[in-house]
Amino acid sequence: MSTTSPMRPTPSAPRPYRFPAFTRHSLDNGLTVWLVPIAGSSLTSVHLLIDAGAAAEDESHGGVASLTARLLVTGTRRLDAAAFAAATERLGIEVNSESSWDSSRAGFQSLPQHLDAGMALLAEMVQEPRFDPDEFSRLKAQRLAAILQMRADAGSLADESFIKHLYDAKTPYRRLAGGSPDMVEALAVDDVRAHHATHHQPGRGHLVVAGAFDGDEALRLAEQHLGGWSGSGPGHRTITPTAAGGRRVVIVDRPGSVQSELRIGLIGIDRYDPRYFSAAIMSTYLGGAFTSRLNLRLREELGYTYGARCGFDPRRAAGPFTAGAAVQTDVSAPAIAELLVLLEAAGDTPPTNDELRRSQDYQIGVFPLRFETTGGIAAAIEPIAIYDLADDYWQTYRDHLEAVNATSAQQAAAELIRPAELLVVAVGDASAIRADVEALGVGPVEVVPAP
Repeated sequence: MSTTSPMRPTPSAPRPYRFPAFTRHSLDNGLTVWLVPIAGSSLTSVHLLIDAGAAAEDESHGGVASLTARLLVTGTRRLDAAAFAAATERLGIEVNSESSWDSSRAGFQSLPQHLDAGMALLAEMVQEPRFDPDEFSRLKAQRLAAILQMRADAGSLADESFIKHLYDAKTPYRRLAGGSPDMVEALAVDDVRAHHATHHQPGRGHLVVAGAFDGDEALRLAEQHLGGWSGSGPGHRTITPTAAGGRRVVIVDRPGSVQSELRIGLIGIDRYDPRYFSAAIMSTYLGGAFTSRLNLRLREELGYTYGARCGFDPRRAAGPFTAGAAVQTDVSAPAIAELLVLLEAAGDTPPTNDELRRSQDYQIGVFPLRFETTGGIAAAIEPIAIYDLADDYWQTYRDHLEAVNATSAQQAAAELIRPAELLVVAVGDASAIRADVEALGVGPVEVVPAP
């Protein structure tokens, strides 16, 4: 019997994909309506985007955007929580509302015949919210409990700790978009009402309708249900990200931990950076796919972790670049050393032809997967609307990825992964790892208690 290992199958070329054509229209109140008809679709998704995300908050009221968004689906002046839920069930529609740093989104998905009723309910929800004090207290308690649950998970704690120590005290990005416990605890229902009154206005808003609908009818319904809405809020703050310090190590002490969650990185890029596509390909071959350098070295060759990764989080302002892995306590220091070696070498080591091709094929291959539903297509309009990207953004997306070459990818690494600025955060047992980490000579080592 032959012992020759089978040849690994060669991936096929990515299938062609064309993003659906869409049109945009402006209502007199400033609301932009995006219509994305999808042939063969049996559902309609509607997303209403408002410039009322965490970047629009006063920092003393951090977390209010998230609570405001979540409260929108708990009733209107006319409908209490039970009646509101009954109305959505009767129509068979899924209503949702959430917020991120750069936007607040409310929306629903329905059968085409319920578009009128769904649009009416959405308009009532955003224009006449109930903001019931009891519902506010319930959701506030849920949010505080969720933060505690996240902090009980070492990986989530590492993510939170990394941004806290990466950005300086004046940069809002140093905390979670949903607010810190102290911030959320201090919020009152009147803060939600004030945030809504100030920021939930149509002048900076976008309504996206995707799926099965008649274009003229959808535009008429938008005008009918949202055209009488008025106002234009102040929008988001201008955030200028600033690092809290240079290269250093922060150990978040969790006595008795058998693993360490590692995070290494620095301030990355914003959504407008001309190196966006080069950075996407570079971070893919470095740590964004199973065959990436970080994963092959730390998982396949050394057996330190089940997975190592890295990536950028671009926003209106520069979000973090983070590399991470969970490792056994006794290899915490060697794993940090290996991660740093690979990150520091990225700017000096161009991708091989195989690395470049695999990364491009991966990114080109996965991007159409997000457009398999009407909700996914509606969500794909959001970056175009929020960041004012070109209307042909998705049509040219593949071309931009394929245009990245070894030189531009290496240059992006050299410019964006600056060794002198790398912050190392390790969540683990400080008594077990501190001495070995200090012996690496990475930089000053600080031990802080877990929150």
